[in-house]
Amino acid sequence: MITDEDVVVCPVCGHEQTITICPSVNVTTDPEMREKVLTGELFEFSCDECSFAGYAGYPFVYEDKETNGGFLIYLEPDCEDREVGIEGDIADQVIYHERPMRLVADMNALKEKIFIFEAGLDDRVVELFKVLTLAKMRDDDPEKIPDELKFTKRDVVDGEEVLVFTAFRDEELMGSLELPYALYQTCVLTGEPIWDVPITECAAVDSKWILERLGDQDGSDEETV
Repeated sequence: MITDEDVVVCPVCGHEQTITICPSVNVTTDPEMREKVLTGELFEFSCDECSFAGYAGYPFVYEDKETNGGFLIYLEPDCEDREVGIEGDIADQVIYHERPMRLVADMNALKEKIFIFEAGLDDRVVELFKVLTLAKMRDDDPEKIPDELKFTKRDVVDGEEVLVFTAFRDEELMGSLELPYALYQTCVLTGEPIWDVPITECAAVDSKWILERLGDQDGSDEETV
């Protein structure tokens, strides 16, 4: 585990203090770090002045070199960029092995990407799955549908393989949805032209990424990510 130092400002009293941070983890060599990332323990800090306990947001790289071929996720809090370059040995190794490299802007997105890749799924297909599912739900009952779905796990229920999502509306938790894995497989075929678009940087793959590429299928030139 690599450590560094950063300055945080308490959101309650405004006190500035230097804390020890962990800018990157490799859960292949440090498997215990996975749980610390998912629980948020790795980002916790306590204010020296008022004892406020919270989370420090800072650029962070999560790397798993083995699970389902390996993947890398770069968290840059509140990042507005759609793609970034990652310098150094980590990026060289990931690109060389053609592992997914993804950019996320918050902890919830980081955790979702981890769950997706650990489940052996393609996050591009999952995003298309969510876009199409929400569109159908809006047609069925626009007043009671979620505005966001977050993948949580791949499971088997009553002998049927399902994908489980947590549903939110106006950032409020609504509950869970269990959707047939067969629909995910259908999305693999539905979005087939999209999967040919190369991703050459650490990219933000989300609903916006999918919608932009669905628009590209109307005859306009496809953009290299």
